[in-house]
Amino acid sequence: MKKVVLGVLAACMMMPFFAKENITIKAFDGPGTFEVEEDIALLFNSNKGEIEAALYANQVYKADVQKYIDAINAAYENLDPKNPYTTSVNGLNGFSDDLKDTIPNTQIQQNVWANSWIGYLVQVGNGVFCPRFGLGVNAGVATVDTESIKKTGEAFRTDMGALPSILPMPTITFDARIGGVKVGDFALPFDFGFTLCTIDSSKIGLDKMMDKLNFDFFSIGFDVRYCLWEPHVLDTKFSVGAGFYYTKGNIGVDSDAADIGMDFKSSNFNLNAQISTKLLFFRPFAGAKLMFTNSEVNWGVTNVDWTEILGSYSSDIVAAATDGLLPKNFEGGADGFKFRPVLQGGFAFDFAVIDLTFSASYDFSSKIIGGALSTRFSL
Repeated sequence: MKKVVLGVLAACMMMPFFAKENITIKAFDGPGTFEVEEDIALLFNSNKGEIEAALYANQVYKADVQKYIDAINAAYENLDPKNPYTTSVNGLNGFSDDLKDTIPNTQIQQNVWANSWIGYLVQVGNGVFCPRFGLGVNAGVATVDTESIKKTGEAFRTDMGALPSILPMPTITFDARIGGVKVGDFALPFDFGFTLCTIDSSKIGLDKMMDKLNFDFFSIGFDVRYCLWEPHVLDTKFSVGAGFYYTKGNIGVDSDAADIGMDFKSSNFNLNAQISTKLLFFRPFAGAKLMFTNSEVNWGVTNVDWTEILGSYSSDIVAAATDGLLPKNFEGGADGFKFRPVLQGGFAFDFAVIDLTFSASYDFSSKIIGGALSTRFSL
């Protein structure tokens, strides 16, 4: 007898456990209480107003709601992966958190100059004419973790296996810098930088590498640096400064079961310090930044195909979606202010009027690595 009891218990433990929850929904003929899977309960409770409005508009009675729910519960018994709504929402919220950390790190890859201070643009009264300015192109990347968005893809039955777990999110930037002013003995040892970036992944060949993921964004920024120390040894310079960057854009994910879109924007004020020197044509530099960032990411899922997600094409599942019991759209997001200490450094090769700069950075608060390569004309 003891063996029989143990065998029954073992069999029960091996059976899939589906937690149920009672929810109340108002149909056309009044409110009703229904037993549903926890995942569906979360879906209903998070979109209750929209669902009840659709049921009333489509004149869906409680008996029809029960019939639809019976079909949904039956589909969940054979569902793999489990809990698609919870998994997709958690995945999208997680990716939003990762993205709002990555965007500020793409901003500080822009307008990185190895020379800590480029000199004076205008000099009057000292018999020297040597204007200092430069302009060029900068290509940078900062990493973003895609594991969260991959889980959303699994919930929506979309294979995102070709998408790398750590994605280098790029920037391609036009930047320029001009020097300060010196009139006789009066000197303003500043320089001023400006950067502009616009990028569309489909136009630079990244759509094939990223498979289901696409993005575009716009970024603009400026900074000012002040030379605190110039010992006139090996062209060594130490400067401090501040900058501001603003970025906005969107990301889209192609899914078999839904359309996923994310809109984002980020403001980044930073304080920085940098030291550089020069050995012949080789110029190493090192610096630190304190970023104060405010980022916001809003995502939306539209045109949800519940027959694809639930793996069931029964007439009741189709009717549940058509009548609004299973909403076709839902949304969420992440935002917040964050203080980010960053180390940044690298080196440049100065060949006459051409500068080739390599840089790398590390964000300690988010553990994000970034880097950039710049080619510029400079005097």
